[in-house]
Amino acid sequence: MKVTNSVNSMKLAVMDMPLLYDGSQINPLWAYEYLDVRGDSIVVFRGAMIVSNIKDVEDEKNKKAIEGIDLIHFIVERFDSPAGIRQAYYLQRILVVCIQDVLRNYGLSSERRGDDLFVDGKKLTVSIATAGISSEKIHCGINLTERGTPPEASAVGLYELGIDPDRWKDIGREIAERFVFEVEDIESDICKTRCLNDTAGTRHPDAAGTKAVGQGNT
Repeated sequence: MKVTNSVNSMKLAVMDMPLLYDGSQINPLWAYEYLDVRGDSIVVFRGAMIVSNIKDVEDEKNKKAIEGIDLIHFIVERFDSPAGIRQAYYLQRILVVCIQDVLRNYGLSSERRGDDLFVDGKKLTVSIATAGISSEKIHCGINLTERGTPPEASAVGLYELGIDPDRWKDIGREIAERFVFEVEDIESDICKTRCLNDTAGTRHPDAAGTKAVGQGNT
């Protein structure tokens, strides 16, 4: 596994060994506890999916099976104080847009409906966002094949769409790098923008230390 540190300390890790996604990876500090990746991070790995730890109450009520035999998985953790589920869902949408952009470069056009991508009406991705006390967490999976997915999901995979599943690592890394860039770019914009209650920027450049014409010393 290779870990790359980015400018704003968000770490990108791509796992070499396959791993089953069962929902436990969405728990706080998973990357640090199991991979020694500490802090803001995005982890990419390949593996099957059988979710037993369902976070979406609607899916749980509808007794939906969230399964697949082969996916590219992304686990994002971002620390904030306080962490917020709203921010987690905003970040999730950014990640899904990054996935859509990169796959377009591979010749694959998709339609985004909320936090999911579809090709010809078939579901290509699965995703969830949530938050704990100190961090926001996201999981997103891209089907490498439709095999092993529940019939009611009407899923499709990259293999059926003409993309070699063995290219998963290149695809996953490109997506993760684009996501890290977007997060860095947002942080950079925040650091250079005055807030609305900041009146310093409204002063005339020569206002300090100058006197009105005809004003005497006091």
